[in-house]
Amino acid sequence: MNEHQHRLWLRMLKMIERYREGAISLPQLVGELEGALDAGEFRDPALIDRFYDFWGPLEITNAVKDDTATYEEVAKDVEAMQNFLLEHLITEQLGKS
Repeated sequence: MNEHQHRLWLRMLKMIERYREGAISLPQLVGELEGALDAGEFRDPALIDRFYDFWGPLEITNAVKDDTATYEEVAKDVEAMQNFLLEHLITEQLGKS
């Protein structure tokens, strides 16, 4: 992961925190997450597939419920996405040690 990608990865984690705080909506979160992945120009197909495995449920809820989805309805999926992002970040950091 290069520095640009690292910053975008941290931005995704920040977006999840902002969503939990109520500062952004589910549609904003879903869009920001995908936008950051695209902007990072990640080349690892397995990483991209895993990202979409966690992003997909959020997008489905967003498509069905839009702004009416409650945090409780997506809490499990938001937590799963956050855990995936953190695990990858930790793995990357350990690989550089």
